[in-house]
Amino acid sequence: MTGTAPTAHGPVTDPAPPLALTDEQRRRFDEDGFFLVEDALTPAEIDELLAVVDARYAAHKRERDLGVDEAFQMRNVTATDPVFLRMVDHPRILPLVVDLMGVNVQLRTSHADVRPPQREEVAAHELGAPDSFFPWHSDGPNFGWPRVQGLLPFMEMKVGYYLTDLTMPNSGEICVVRGSHLSTQPIDTDGRRRIDPAHIVGVNVRPGTALVWRTQLLHALRPNLSAQARRCLYYGYQPRWMRPSDFDRQSADVIARCNPVQRQLLGELGTGLTNYAGDDPDVHPVSRYWRPQDGDIPLQAWAESQRQS
Repeated sequence: MTGTAPTAHGPVTDPAPPLALTDEQRRRFDEDGFFLVEDALTPAEIDELLAVVDARYAAHKRERDLGVDEAFQMRNVTATDPVFLRMVDHPRILPLVVDLMGVNVQLRTSHADVRPPQREEVAAHELGAPDSFFPWHSDGPNFGWPRVQGLLPFMEMKVGYYLTDLTMPNSGEICVVRGSHLSTQPIDTDGRRRIDPAHIVGVNVRPGTALVWRTQLLHALRPNLSAQARRCLYYGYQPRWMRPSDFDRQSADVIARCNPVQRQLLGELGTGLTNYAGDDPDVHPVSRYWRPQDGDIPLQAWAESQRQS
């Protein structure tokens, strides 16, 4: 039976069927906190993205005089090149975002990460230890998310796109703690996390794989002891009434290059020009991020068209 599509004004009692999410993906997302999408990117997409990431990294190294093993992260990449902007509503992944977070969503962050090969001594530190190069953490406490009965709420999902071969351990891969979004994530007096090693999952994947995950998960990085730099992209999605972290508003030039769904995902309402505080802000100011009007959510019409196709 076809249900009513989700609206921005509250939950519905008869949700529409998922656009793409399988029962197994839903179970893994709820219980483990993540799942993988193999071959999310085509070889041509990988090559195109790598070319732009490598060019940006080379320029950054020259400008900042980076060391040979110094990592690079560029934020708000959607505003820097059309190839990154196209990833905002990638056709393999956007249906999963809608299924998991609904239609009234936008980006919190988009970033490109490069981690060159590191020195062997980096591996001497325990994975994710407080004195390691990338300690265990979840993103919520960094942003002041309140805990509810000791647990962090589901406020954001991220998609990681891996552009290089991470199939071997210690190639700079992210590690997540399975199910840690359902834990109070206790910390010992020495600052170390109490983590069952059996729950640590290294994301050792082929190029083109996407990781769909809850950012409440504890995560850390293994060192990159391979012969190549690890290159990847991350896109974080959140409810539209939350503020993004990479930008206040995108530039008019960027918005002009967007389709309606991309405009929404970059935080704009409708045309992005008027009525941010409602139709009668002097008498009844209500942010349309909270109470959208018709036309404010192009992603809703997009989702309905996908179900009909």
